[in-house]
Amino acid sequence: MRLRPMSEVNIGDSLAHPLVRYRNHLEFNGYHVEEEDELLLCRHPRKHGLIVKHIHNRGVLIRILYSCDLNVSRVSLLEYVNELNLLFMFMKVYIDNLGNNLYMETFCEGEYDRTNFSIILDNIEYDMEMFFNHHHTREYLL
Repeated sequence: MRLRPMSEVNIGDSLAHPLVRYRNHLEFNGYHVEEEDELLLCRHPRKHGLIVKHIHNRGVLIRILYSCDLNVSRVSLLEYVNELNLLFMFMKVYIDNLGNNLYMETFCEGEYDRTNFSIILDNIEYDMEMFFNHHHTREYLL
């Protein structure tokens, strides 16, 4: 048996890695998952992409990222973000300082729990429905 250095170890190889259960859960739900450092990059053919980041001794941060149309005025973009934050029940929305990325985030506290993580994914879907139905979403995002 050949031992690999830690730099070659894939989180799928170790049940002790904090993201392995999240990865399995997301793959079971149809996501294609790639690993990058302490992140899971998750793509789905019919859903939004997720970035899952492990926060040591806290839980996982779940982020959805979209690019903004730079031709939209910053004031209009900020008003759109404020409207989304009023509509959303479970996620927060913000743009970066350059105004070209829109982030939607939520946090899953504690260790992995199948039921709780399923509820969080459902909550994300609820907010994402509001996002896709907003009249400015298609206009402001690429």
